[in-house]
Amino acid sequence: MVADPDEGPLEERLPGYRYGIVLLLLFGTFVLESAGFEGTWARTGTVAFQGATLVAAFSASGVNRHLMRIATGVAIAALIVSVIAATTDSEASGALFSILSFLLVVAAPVVIARAIIRRGVVDIHTVLGALCIYVMVGMLFAFLYGTIDNVISEPFFAQTAHASSADYLYFSFVTLTTTGYGDLTAAGDLGRAVSVLEALSGQLYLVTIVSLLVAQMATSALPHLRQRQDAAAVPPDPAAAPPDPE
Repeated sequence: MVADPDEGPLEERLPGYRYGIVLLLLFGTFVLESAGFEGTWARTGTVAFQGATLVAAFSASGVNRHLMRIATGVAIAALIVSVIAATTDSEASGALFSILSFLLVVAAPVVIARAIIRRGVVDIHTVLGALCIYVMVGMLFAFLYGTIDNVISEPFFAQTAHASSADYLYFSFVTLTTTGYGDLTAAGDLGRAVSVLEALSGQLYLVTIVSLLVAQMATSALPHLRQRQDAAAVPPDPAAAPPDPE
C-alpha cells in the first residue's frame, strides 16, 4: 500500500480512522434525527453534530489551513445562529434549521471525493470515505426535503401534513436505496422531482463508484495472488535435497 504523505503516525497504525470518526458523527446525527425530536434545542443539537461532521470531514480529507479555518468558522457561525433561533422560537425557525443543516452537509461530500481521488489508493480509508459520501447524500436530501416543506405552502408528503425530521430522514434513505415502501410519498411536483433525482443519484453512485472501488481492490490484489501462485509453482532445487542415506 502506498503511503500518503498527508497521513501521520496514527493514520499509519490505524488506517481509515479519520473517516471512521466522520462516520461516528454521522451516526450520532442519524440517531438524533431518527428519534423524531421536534424541539428547537434538539434541532440545535443536529446543527452542532453537522458542524462537527463538517470539520471532521475537512480534517480527514487533509485540506489546507485556509479551508480548515473556513469550515470551522462556518460550523461555529451556524451553531450561534441556531442557538439564537432556538431562544426566539419563531415560526421561521424550522426552515432556518433545515437550511443550516443542508449548508453544513453540502460541501463535505465534495471534499471527501476530491481527497479520495487525489490519494489514488484503494484501502479501508477509501472505502470508509466512500461510505461517508453515501450517508451524507441521504442526509443532504433529508434536509432538503425539510427545507422544501417549510418553504412551500402545501404539505410535502401526501400522507401527513405534519412531517417530522424522522419522516424526512426515513423517506430520504428509502428513496436513495430505491426501496420504495410507499408509506410516504411526495405530494407536489417539486418534491417528486427531487426524490427522483435522489433515487437516480443513489443508483448511479452504487453502479459506478462502488463497482470501481471493488474492481480496483481486485486489481490491487491480483499481483499478490500471482506472486503466491508463481512461488507455489516453482519446483524444488535438487541441490538443496538431502543426500540419500547409504
